[in-house]
Amino acid sequence: MIKFWPFRIGFVMLGIEVVLFFLCMILDQTSAVKFLSMLAANHIGGRLPFITVGLENGFKPSLIIPIIIFYNSTYILLMYSLFVFLSEGIKKFKFVAKAIESMKTKAEKRKHSFKRWSRLGIAFFVWIPLPWTGAAIGSFIAKLEGYSDRDTLLVVIPSMWVGVITWTLWFDELYKFIDRIGRGKTMFITIFLLVAPVIFYLINLMFRGKKSQ
Repeated sequence: MIKFWPFRIGFVMLGIEVVLFFLCMILDQTSAVKFLSMLAANHIGGRLPFITVGLENGFKPSLIIPIIIFYNSTYILLMYSLFVFLSEGIKKFKFVAKAIESMKTKAEKRKHSFKRWSRLGIAFFVWIPLPWTGAAIGSFIAKLEGYSDRDTLLVVIPSMWVGVITWTLWFDELYKFIDRIGRGKTMFITIFLLVAPVIFYLINLMFRGKKSQ
């Protein structure tokens, strides 16, 4: 596993993130807490909440974009490595294996929609900033389609970068426009983007429960 190059790159990047975060905690605890809120938003609702929470925290796109790009690139490299690792039949870590298996199932369902469009379809899938459409699932789809590790990451990671840049700049303009109408109203969009994925997930679980009965 250590020889797997995406894992090694992701692990080094994770180390850099940890060091930078602790430096931030020492120098400016307020900013460190804001960064943590952005990361929490990312794992709750995906890329859009990541962006919008950053904007609500008063960060400019010039800071938000590199933070999201670096963090998500690290996450993709590590999650993709874990996916490859567990897909090879090593099921020692049951909790992690279960989570990866769930993501693999979602990737299997979505890969048929993008088969015709090949790389372009996967790139578009990654660019869309919705829960369960991002780069991690996109990389799993590419792997299931038979792409090499190099080809997978060369399609997925640049598509994610383009998505981060375009959606951050678009939401920055949207928030500026809304702020002119009434200050503080952007918070409603941010809260909706955070809460909606959780609600949809719970509704999905409820429907699954009814079907199983």
